[in-house]
Amino acid sequence: MVISRRQVHLYSFVILAIVLPLCFVAGLVWRPTFAPVDASADALFQRAGFAPYSSWENQESKRKPTLLQQENIQLQIETLFAQASNDVFLKIQPQSDLQLPDVLVYWQPGTPPEQLSETSILLGALSGVSNRQFLIPEAMQGQPGHLLLFSQATKEIISAFPLDPDLTQPER
Repeated sequence: MVISRRQVHLYSFVILAIVLPLCFVAGLVWRPTFAPVDASADALFQRAGFAPYSSWENQESKRKPTLLQQENIQLQIETLFAQASNDVFLKIQPQSDLQLPDVLVYWQPGTPPEQLSETSILLGALSGVSNRQFLIPEAMQGQPGHLLLFSQATKEIISAFPLDPDLTQPER
């Protein structure tokens, strides 16, 4: 290699060795901070079908949790009541890690379904072993039906659990 090219490469590497760490530190210092979600985001979450955070604050359950089991899937179901807003929530917690792709939870009235219908109500997504709380819509309250686990990736119903109407009935 020509000596002039070697000198250019040497100076380039020296400059890069100084500038790149400075750019990295500057990026860390000036990166934006995002505020945690607070009550101002409730309208956005309600439009997406989630319960507002304010209705989660004073929840209580006067019923024992119910264990639903089919094949290798176990779900613990509990009904929660928000005192401030009189909303009813369904708390679902898988007892073992769900090894299924893109699981959505639906409720469908009537007999065990072969496939999703137009009367199915989407409650939300479920994954892992973390518990999730779903707001129970009025159309579902006190009605007999089935809780469906639907794999969005495979487009099939994985499990259909019969859901007691007492679990979705608001307390009086």
